[in-house]
Amino acid sequence: MLSNLRLKMLNREAASPQNKPNKIIKNLNIHKGNVIADIGSGGGYFTLEFGRKTGDNGIVYSVDTKQKSLDFTKKEAHKEGLKNIKTVLADDKGFSIPDQSVDLFFLRNVFHHLEVPVEYFQNLKRFLKPDGRVAIVDYKERSMSFIGIFGHFTPEKVLINTMVKSGFKPVEKFDFLQKQSFIIFMKII
Repeated sequence: MLSNLRLKMLNREAASPQNKPNKIIKNLNIHKGNVIADIGSGGGYFTLEFGRKTGDNGIVYSVDTKQKSLDFTKKEAHKEGLKNIKTVLADDKGFSIPDQSVDLFFLRNVFHHLEVPVEYFQNLKRFLKPDGRVAIVDYKERSMSFIGIFGHFTPEKVLINTMVKSGFKPVEKFDFLQKQSFIIFMKII
């Protein structure tokens, strides 16, 4: 059960300088008016940051499987006066947003939770604009850690191969995160 305290802790961790959130956001090349879907948005740290970046004409979908997370994010967005954030409850069948509407899907520490990732990303394609992108940040393999012991990681090679099987190609790869991969993909046309 996610408490508000736990969600605040998730946001504090996402905002930590060691996790380089500002550098991640800078490298996403977000513009005013963009439409972004933050999948597995948790406490909403990146959702709120994206909301500021996209401005009043942009839309940020906060997508999560937990209503409590979405309620928390909605409350935080309201407190900050962000009117461009929409919450979307996902279930094991996926979620629904307008087709061909998304400029950027953002998944941070979510990929390793997907049970059938190839099918998942094949289904996401219909929501992307023709030049839309998918940015994935996920833990690298580390054997002697909580992340390694509990399988909360995806080897970079597996991540790339899975995305290629799903119909995507890597277009940018960043190496500034010590414990995580950060790769941006586009649809193979």
